[in-house]
Amino acid sequence: MYPESAKLTCILLMIMLLAAGGNNAFAGWQAGAGTGYDSNINRSVDNRESDTYLSGYASLIRQPSGESRLGWFGEVTVEGVSFTNNHDLNYAMISSSAGMTCFLHAFWRVDVAPFLEAKTVDDSEQSALAFGGKVSMQQQIKRNIYTGQYYLYRDNRADVETYSFTEHVFGVFLGLNWTEALFTEVYYEFSQGDSFRTISTISINATDSTTSTILSGKGNGQGNSDAPGPFGEKNKRIYSETFGSDVIQEEVDQHAIGVSVGIDWNRSLSSHIGYTFATTDGELGTSKAHAGFLDISCRF
Repeated sequence: MYPESAKLTCILLMIMLLAAGGNNAFAGWQAGAGTGYDSNINRSVDNRESDTYLSGYASLIRQPSGESRLGWFGEVTVEGVSFTNNHDLNYAMISSSAGMTCFLHAFWRVDVAPFLEAKTVDDSEQSALAFGGKVSMQQQIKRNIYTGQYYLYRDNRADVETYSFTEHVFGVFLGLNWTEALFTEVYYEFSQGDSFRTISTISINATDSTTSTILSGKGNGQGNSDAPGPFGEKNKRIYSETFGSDVIQEEVDQHAIGVSVGIDWNRSLSSHIGYTFATTDGELGTSKAHAGFLDISCRF
Protein backbone atom coordinates (compact mmCIF):
# COMPACT_ATOMS: atom_id res chain seq x y z
CA MET A 1 0.00 0.00 0.00
CA TYR A 2 1.16 3.56 -0.71
CA PRO A 3 1.80 4.78 2.88
CA GLU A 4 4.61 2.28 3.57
CA SER A 5 6.80 3.52 0.72
CA ALA A 6 5.73 7.09 1.45
CA LYS A 7 7.06 6.88 5.02
CA LEU A 8 10.55 6.07 3.73
CA THR A 9 10.32 8.86 1.15
CA CYS A 10 9.27 11.39 3.81
CA ILE A 11 12.08 10.43 6.17
CA LEU A 12 14.80 10.45 3.49
CA LEU A 13 13.61 13.77 2.09
CA MET A 14 13.66 15.46 5.47
CA ILE A 15 17.07 14.05 6.46
CA MET A 16 18.57 15.58 3.33
CA LEU A 17 16.89 18.95 3.77
CA LEU A 18 17.46 19.30 7.50
CA ALA A 19 21.13 18.64 6.90
CA ALA A 20 21.36 21.07 3.99
CA GLY A 21 22.00 24.78 3.87
CA GLY A 22 23.84 26.58 6.61
CA ASN A 23 24.80 25.77 10.17
CA ASN A 24 22.96 28.77 11.58
CA ALA A 25 19.48 27.47 10.74
CA PHE A 26 17.32 26.53 13.69
CA ALA A 27 16.18 22.92 14.05
CA GLY A 28 14.14 21.58 16.93
CA TRP A 29 11.31 19.38 18.11
CA GLN A 30 7.69 20.26 18.79
CA ALA A 31 5.00 18.05 20.28
CA GLY A 32 1.38 18.69 21.11
CA ALA A 33 -2.03 17.27 22.00
CA GLY A 34 -5.55 18.54 21.62
CA THR A 35 -9.24 17.92 21.31
CA GLY A 36 -11.76 18.98 18.69
CA TYR A 37 -15.32 18.83 17.39
CA ASP A 38 -16.76 18.43 13.88
CA SER A 39 -20.52 18.81 13.29
CA ASN A 40 -20.49 17.02 9.90
CA ILE A 41 -17.96 14.18 9.81
CA ASN A 42 -19.94 12.36 7.10
CA ARG A 43 -20.16 15.40 4.78
CA SER A 44 -23.94 15.07 4.44
CA VAL A 45 -26.40 17.66 3.16
CA ASP A 46 -29.40 16.58 5.24
CA ASN A 47 -28.28 13.93 7.75
CA ARG A 48 -25.21 15.36 9.45
CA GLU A 49 -23.36 13.35 12.09
CA SER A 50 -21.13 15.04 14.66
CA ASP A 51 -18.22 13.70 16.67
CA THR A 52 -15.39 14.77 18.95
CA TYR A 53 -11.79 13.62 18.80
CA LEU A 54 -8.43 13.58 20.57
CA SER A 55 -5.20 14.19 18.71
CA GLY A 56 -1.46 14.17 19.27
CA TYR A 57 1.61 14.90 17.17
CA ALA A 58 5.38 15.24 17.16
CA SER A 59 7.37 17.31 14.63
CA LEU A 60 10.97 17.91 13.69
CA ILE A 61 11.21 21.45 12.32
CA ARG A 62 14.01 23.28 10.53
CA GLN A 63 13.65 27.03 10.10
CA PRO A 64 15.78 29.43 8.04
CA SER A 65 18.32 31.51 9.93
CA GLY A 66 17.04 34.81 8.47
CA GLU A 67 20.60 36.01 7.90
CA SER A 68 20.17 36.10 4.11
CA ARG A 69 17.38 36.71 1.62
CA LEU A 70 17.13 33.01 0.76
CA GLY A 71 16.80 30.17 3.21
CA TRP A 72 15.67 26.56 3.49
CA PHE A 73 13.05 25.14 5.80
CA GLY A 74 11.61 21.70 6.40
CA GLU A 75 9.28 19.76 8.65
CA VAL A 76 8.38 16.12 9.24
CA THR A 77 5.36 15.31 11.43
CA VAL A 78 3.85 12.14 12.85
CA GLU A 79 0.31 12.49 14.17
CA GLY A 80 -2.65 10.41 15.30
CA VAL A 81 -6.35 11.15 15.77
CA SER A 82 -8.93 9.12 17.71
CA PHE A 83 -12.67 9.82 17.39
CA THR A 84 -15.03 9.36 20.32
CA ASN A 85 -17.90 7.62 18.50
CA ASN A 86 -16.93 6.66 14.95
CA HIS A 87 -13.72 4.72 15.55
CA ASP A 88 -13.49 3.76 11.87
CA LEU A 89 -12.30 7.32 11.21
CA ASN A 90 -9.28 6.99 13.55
CA TYR A 91 -6.06 7.55 11.64
CA ALA A 92 -2.29 7.89 11.82
CA MET A 93 -0.34 10.05 9.39
CA ILE A 94 3.23 10.96 8.57
CA SER A 95 3.85 14.10 6.52
CA SER A 96 6.85 16.02 5.27
CA SER A 97 7.35 19.43 3.72
CA ALA A 98 10.54 21.13 2.59
CA GLY A 99 11.08 24.29 0.62
CA MET A 100 12.59 27.74 0.20
CA THR A 101 11.97 31.05 1.96
CA CYS A 102 12.63 34.35 0.24
CA PHE A 103 12.67 37.63 2.18
CA LEU A 104 11.63 40.14 -0.49
CA HIS A 105 11.73 42.90 2.11
CA ALA A 106 12.24 43.19 5.83
CA PHE A 107 8.43 43.03 6.16
CA TRP A 108 7.57 40.70 3.26
CA ARG A 109 8.22 36.96 3.22
CA VAL A 110 7.46 34.29 0.57
CA ASP A 111 7.53 30.53 1.20
CA VAL A 112 7.38 27.83 -1.48
CA ALA A 113 7.28 24.14 -0.59
CA PRO A 114 6.14 20.75 -1.90
CA PHE A 115 4.72 18.24 0.58
CA LEU A 116 4.00 14.54 0.91
CA GLU A 117 1.52 12.80 3.23
CA ALA A 118 0.89 9.12 4.00
CA LYS A 119 -2.30 8.37 5.93
CA THR A 120 -3.55 5.09 7.38
CA VAL A 121 -7.23 5.03 8.42
CA ASP A 122 -9.07 2.32 10.38
CA ASP A 123 -11.53 2.39 7.47
CA SER A 124 -8.89 1.18 5.02
CA GLU A 125 -10.88 2.47 2.04
CA GLN A 126 -9.87 6.00 3.07
CA SER A 127 -6.14 5.28 3.58
CA ALA A 128 -4.24 7.43 1.13
CA LEU A 129 -1.06 8.95 -0.19
CA ALA A 130 -1.22 12.68 -0.94
CA PHE A 131 1.23 15.09 -2.51
CA GLY A 132 1.17 18.71 -3.61
CA GLY A 133 2.62 22.11 -2.96
CA LYS A 134 1.97 25.39 -1.16
CA VAL A 135 2.94 28.99 -1.90
CA SER A 136 2.39 31.55 0.85
CA MET A 137 3.19 35.21 1.51
CA GLN A 138 3.16 37.24 4.71
CA GLN A 139 3.43 40.99 5.18
CA GLN A 140 4.08 42.91 8.39
CA ILE A 141 1.71 45.89 8.20
CA LYS A 142 2.54 47.37 11.61
CA ARG A 143 4.54 46.19 14.56
CA ASN A 144 1.57 44.19 15.85
CA ILE A 145 -0.48 43.60 12.66
CA TYR A 146 0.27 41.19 9.81
CA THR A 147 -1.53 39.76 6.79
CA GLY A 148 -0.99 36.77 4.55
CA GLN A 149 -2.16 34.91 1.47
CA TYR A 150 -1.64 31.35 0.31
CA TYR A 151 -2.39 28.86 -2.45
CA LEU A 152 -2.30 25.08 -1.98
CA TYR A 153 -2.69 22.19 -4.41
CA ARG A 154 -3.30 18.64 -3.14
CA ASP A 155 -3.65 15.34 -5.00
CA ASN A 156 -5.01 12.69 -2.61
CA ARG A 157 -4.99 9.08 -3.86
CA ALA A 158 -6.98 6.75 -1.64
CA ASP A 159 -7.33 2.97 -1.66
CA VAL A 160 -10.88 3.39 -2.98
CA GLU A 161 -11.31 5.92 -5.78
CA THR A 162 -14.45 7.48 -4.29
CA TYR A 163 -12.30 8.96 -1.50
CA SER A 164 -9.60 10.23 -3.88
CA PHE A 165 -9.59 13.91 -4.77
CA THR A 166 -7.67 16.86 -6.09
CA GLU A 167 -8.21 20.36 -4.75
CA HIS A 168 -7.13 23.95 -5.20
CA VAL A 169 -7.20 26.11 -2.07
CA PHE A 170 -6.91 29.91 -1.83
CA GLY A 171 -6.76 31.67 1.52
CA VAL A 172 -6.17 35.04 3.19
CA PHE A 173 -5.64 35.84 6.86
CA LEU A 174 -5.17 38.78 9.21
CA GLY A 175 -3.29 38.57 12.49
CA LEU A 176 -3.09 40.86 15.51
CA ASN A 177 -0.54 40.57 18.29
CA TRP A 178 -2.30 42.00 21.34
CA THR A 179 0.82 41.49 23.46
CA GLU A 180 4.10 39.67 23.01
CA ALA A 181 2.35 36.50 24.19
CA LEU A 182 -1.27 36.83 22.97
CA PHE A 183 -2.44 36.89 19.34
CA THR A 184 -5.61 36.50 17.26
CA GLU A 185 -6.02 35.43 13.62
CA VAL A 186 -9.06 35.52 11.33
CA TYR A 187 -9.13 33.92 7.91
CA TYR A 188 -11.19 33.19 4.82
CA GLU A 189 -10.57 30.19 2.57
CA PHE A 190 -12.02 29.09 -0.77
CA SER A 191 -11.38 25.62 -2.17
CA GLN A 192 -12.50 23.83 -5.30
CA GLY A 193 -12.12 20.17 -6.17
CA ASP A 194 -13.49 16.68 -5.64
CA SER A 195 -14.97 15.45 -2.37
CA PHE A 196 -16.83 12.43 -1.07
CA ARG A 197 -20.35 13.09 0.25
CA THR A 198 -22.82 10.72 1.91
CA ILE A 199 -26.39 10.31 0.70
CA SER A 200 -29.42 8.84 2.46
CA THR A 201 -30.38 5.20 1.95
CA ILE A 202 -34.07 4.27 2.28
CA SER A 203 -36.05 1.06 1.91
CA ILE A 204 -38.57 0.79 -0.91
CA ASN A 205 -41.18 -1.70 0.33
CA ALA A 206 -43.00 -1.98 -2.97
CA THR A 207 -40.00 -3.63 -4.62
CA ASP A 208 -38.57 -5.17 -1.44
CA SER A 209 -35.19 -3.64 -2.23
CA THR A 210 -32.96 -0.82 -1.06
CA THR A 211 -32.10 2.09 -3.27
CA SER A 212 -30.41 5.44 -2.77
CA THR A 213 -32.29 8.68 -2.89
CA ILE A 214 -30.68 12.08 -3.29
CA LEU A 215 -32.17 14.49 -0.78
CA SER A 216 -31.47 18.14 -1.52
CA GLY A 217 -33.16 21.49 -1.88
CA LYS A 218 -33.72 20.68 -5.56
CA GLY A 219 -36.10 17.80 -4.85
CA ASN A 220 -35.91 14.02 -4.40
CA GLY A 221 -35.15 11.40 -6.98
CA GLN A 222 -34.37 7.67 -7.01
CA GLY A 223 -30.86 6.65 -7.95
CA ASN A 224 -29.60 3.98 -10.35
CA SER A 225 -26.17 2.58 -9.55
CA ASP A 226 -25.65 1.41 -13.14
CA ALA A 227 -26.43 4.75 -14.78
CA PRO A 228 -24.13 7.69 -15.47
CA GLY A 229 -24.82 11.00 -13.81
CA PRO A 230 -25.20 12.12 -10.20
CA PHE A 231 -26.47 8.71 -8.95
CA GLY A 232 -24.21 6.27 -10.80
CA GLU A 233 -20.77 5.40 -12.09
CA LYS A 234 -19.83 8.97 -12.93
CA ASN A 235 -19.81 9.73 -9.21
CA LYS A 236 -18.19 6.43 -8.17
CA ARG A 237 -20.97 5.47 -5.76
CA ILE A 238 -20.20 2.88 -3.09
CA TYR A 239 -21.77 1.76 0.17
CA SER A 240 -19.78 2.72 3.29
CA GLU A 241 -20.11 0.67 6.46
CA THR A 242 -18.28 3.47 8.30
CA PHE A 243 -21.06 5.98 7.58
CA GLY A 244 -23.91 3.47 7.18
CA SER A 245 -24.95 5.00 3.87
CA ASP A 246 -24.00 5.37 0.23
CA VAL A 247 -21.06 7.61 -0.61
CA ILE A 248 -20.42 9.39 -3.89
CA GLN A 249 -17.70 11.63 -5.25
CA GLU A 250 -18.56 14.99 -6.78
CA GLU A 251 -16.97 18.34 -7.57
CA VAL A 252 -17.65 20.92 -4.88
CA ASP A 253 -16.88 24.51 -3.92
CA GLN A 254 -16.20 25.25 -0.28
CA HIS A 255 -16.13 28.56 1.60
CA ALA A 256 -14.76 28.69 5.14
CA ILE A 257 -14.25 31.44 7.69
CA GLY A 258 -12.47 31.00 10.98
CA VAL A 259 -10.90 32.63 13.99
CA SER A 260 -8.21 31.42 16.38
CA VAL A 261 -6.58 32.74 19.53
CA GLY A 262 -3.16 31.70 20.77
CA ILE A 263 -1.04 32.40 23.81
CA ASP A 264 2.61 31.68 24.55
CA TRP A 265 2.82 30.84 28.24
CA ASN A 266 6.62 30.83 28.08
CA ARG A 267 9.35 30.24 25.49
CA SER A 268 8.43 26.55 25.20
CA LEU A 269 4.73 26.18 26.01
CA SER A 270 1.79 27.55 24.00
CA SER A 271 -1.91 26.86 23.44
CA HIS A 272 -4.52 27.63 20.77
CA ILE A 273 -8.28 27.61 20.48
CA GLY A 274 -10.17 28.06 17.22
CA TYR A 275 -13.50 27.88 15.40
CA THR A 276 -14.36 27.39 11.70
CA PHE A 277 -17.64 27.55 9.82
CA ALA A 278 -17.74 26.06 6.31
CA THR A 279 -20.32 25.64 3.55
CA THR A 280 -19.88 23.12 0.74
CA ASP A 281 -21.82 23.41 -2.54
CA GLY A 282 -22.30 20.62 -5.09
CA GLU A 283 -24.93 18.82 -7.14
CA LEU A 284 -26.41 17.33 -3.96
CA GLY A 285 -26.99 20.78 -2.50
CA THR A 286 -25.30 22.77 0.24
CA SER A 287 -23.92 21.25 3.43
CA LYS A 288 -22.73 23.17 6.48
CA ALA A 289 -20.19 22.32 9.15
CA HIS A 290 -19.02 23.82 12.43
CA ALA A 291 -15.62 22.80 13.77
CA GLY A 292 -13.63 23.77 16.84
CA PHE A 293 -10.37 22.78 18.48
CA LEU A 294 -8.27 23.32 21.57
CA ASP A 295 -4.62 22.28 21.74
CA ILE A 296 -1.41 22.74 23.68
CA SER A 297 2.11 22.38 22.30
CA CYS A 298 5.64 22.34 23.59
CA ARG A 299 8.87 23.27 21.78
CA PHE A 300 12.16 21.77 22.85
